[in-house]
Amino acid sequence: MTIAERKAREAHDRENPWRPMSEARPGIICNLMFNDMAGHHPIEERTYFLDNDGHWYCMEEPDPLWSKPISWRPAYVRVKPTTKTMIKKRYENRHGSLPW
Repeated sequence: MTIAERKAREAHDRENPWRPMSEARPGIICNLMFNDMAGHHPIEERTYFLDNDGHWYCMEEPDPLWSKPISWRPAYVRVKPTTKTMIKKRYENRHGSLPW
C-alpha cells in the first residue's frame, strides 16, 4: 500500500466510521465488519443491505451470511425495491428458497 493509498483509506475511515449493529437501518447499502479468531476484519470488496425482514443480503454473491457481523459502515446509498427483489430471487434460484 502506497502512502497516497493509506491516506485515502484513513480519510475514508474518518468520513465513514464503523457503527454498532444496533444502528443498522433497512435498505442502506453498506460494508460489514466481521470478527474471527484472527481479529476484526472488514470485507471491503463486498457490499450488503439489511432487508425489512431483518436478514442481510450480499449485493454481489447470492450466499447467506454464516458469520455474524459486528459493525457496519454505510455507503449512503439506498437499495431500489427492484434491486432488492432481484437479489432475493437470485438467492432463491441458487438455494431453492431463502436460507432462513
